[in-house]
Amino acid sequence: APWGQWGTSQGSRGAGRPVPRLRWTLPRVAVLAHGQETPRLRPEAGRSWRPAWELTLRGDRLTDAGYEPESFRRVDLQLRLRWAWESGNLRLEAGTRSALGSDGNRLNADRWDQQPSNGSQVDVAKATWTELSERAFGSLTLGFQESGLLAPQALWDRNLRFLGAGGRFGLRSPGGLVQEAGFRVAAGRVRDVLGGRVNLLAGQLVLKLDTGPWSWTAHADRWGLAWDAGDERLRALPGHDPALRQRMTVEAAGVSATWHAALPLEAGWSGSRNRETGETAEEAQLALGSRQRVYWPQLALTWQRLSST
Repeated sequence: APWGQWGTSQGSRGAGRPVPRLRWTLPRVAVLAHGQETPRLRPEAGRSWRPAWELTLRGDRLTDAGYEPESFRRVDLQLRLRWAWESGNLRLEAGTRSALGSDGNRLNADRWDQQPSNGSQVDVAKATWTELSERAFGSLTLGFQESGLLAPQALWDRNLRFLGAGGRFGLRSPGGLVQEAGFRVAAGRVRDVLGGRVNLLAGQLVLKLDTGPWSWTAHADRWGLAWDAGDERLRALPGHDPALRQRMTVEAAGVSATWHAALPLEAGWSGSRNRETGETAEEAQLALGSRQRVYWPQLALTWQRLSST
């Protein structure tokens, strides 16, 4: 169905910049990708290049008691447009993102933005080949795309895009109990407002179960990131030579449960560990509402404990 909705969104702020071990961002009203996935934007049969849209109005307030100059408030409006075309197993998608915010682009680096606060840019341009059967599925996506992996905001901002390849492969049960038991992968060059030639290589095991009014999701993954050391978030890691390319490997896992009532309720937890330093981070979330229903908002409360890297 067409994807048109008013709602809250996680936004384009994310991880990557070293921060104090405990940083509080209160209040946080956002949609965070924890066991959730963006609507598939699938057009109706028989319609070529059917458009879809998402309009988001968001307000941010960040309070840093340890360093008051970094505290701020802002509001912004974001419009995503997308066009999709299907023929047999092939699906082509193209889309744009346009934003208008109360803070200018000159503050993007200081405020950890992953995308410009003002302006328009290409959002996706990809081709997907899908194979489906009663008990198995597989898909391969090439081009400029979103990550299809489940992840908390502290590890991966769902609004980030990369140029490369993504895939999903797995099994499902004919009765519907097992929605997915499979493997997901993403690899490519990440687009970031700060540059730095950021590369991603990640793999994930996923299990999704549907037990009627409840659905359950669990995942375990490994993320490999590499980038050139520079200013802001793209600085050198502790103990690394700043003249060399920086590399970090993170192991992560998460679980979530959703109650499919008239007003859906979702709760989840995820944790991650830096393999080199042993540092850990975790995130817990409670969300009311649904991103999957057209014109439905969602309100989420998230608690995070971040590592220094």
